[in-house]
Amino acid sequence: MRRLSVVIIGHNSWPYLEKNLASLRFLAGDPQAEIIYVDNASTDATLREIRRLHPHVTVLENRSNAGISAARNRGIRRAGGEYTWLLDSDTEASPAALEAMLSFMDHHPEAGLCGCKLYGQDGRIQESCRRFPTICGKLKAAWRILTRRRGKAPLGSAPDSGYDLDADRPFEVDYLIGACQLFRRTAQEKTGLLDERIFYGPEDADFCLRMRQSGYKVFYLPHVSMFHAYQRLSSHRVFSLINLRHLQGLAYYFRKHRSKGTVKK
Repeated sequence: MRRLSVVIIGHNSWPYLEKNLASLRFLAGDPQAEIIYVDNASTDATLREIRRLHPHVTVLENRSNAGISAARNRGIRRAGGEYTWLLDSDTEASPAALEAMLSFMDHHPEAGLCGCKLYGQDGRIQESCRRFPTICGKLKAAWRILTRRRGKAPLGSAPDSGYDLDADRPFEVDYLIGACQLFRRTAQEKTGLLDERIFYGPEDADFCLRMRQSGYKVFYLPHVSMFHAYQRLSSHRVFSLINLRHLQGLAYYFRKHRSKGTVKK
């Protein structure tokens, strides 16, 4: 068994994937690592360029855009590593962050999943570790977006995760966004795959919640970091198909978990 499988998905994402895969070149010659890319029916240069520049990457093609959960599940099923590292196409990997996460998982068998600090193009730390979604919280977030678009809220306003994102040691969290999730294979097998009834959001919260229900913990590592451009699809237009898919995913999540948004510790 390999030590690590990296799973990346994309749809017409070559401008981001070009940097993402370049940042993973340190794994190209490692026999204990594999990189799997699952393509959601791209029509740009993605597939041609990956095969030309990164022949070591295993490419899986979907004939249609299957959504985030289904695409990632295809990569997870193909993965043969002790650990699987889910990465968004708009991240840039850090060898130091990966080494720290793997070491943490090796020394903390109670941890099913972990992730590191993410920062964006503006240099700010992103809220990559969060409390479980609640209906009230999502309504407040939607109101913030609407008022910001009308110029009534500062552009930098964002919901408070409730965590110290700049702490000096790892700590347990409710969930980590799917941009960077490293999990152990045995924990995933006990938890199950991502819920494919969620096309886009909040599949990451659902996965972490179920992992915790399976007896594992989820940790955030603030002492190491990576870059994340955060091409949030649902933020471009208020009324769009992807926003509708996101709302449908949230409605399903709240029905599934009876709107509690928490698990008993």
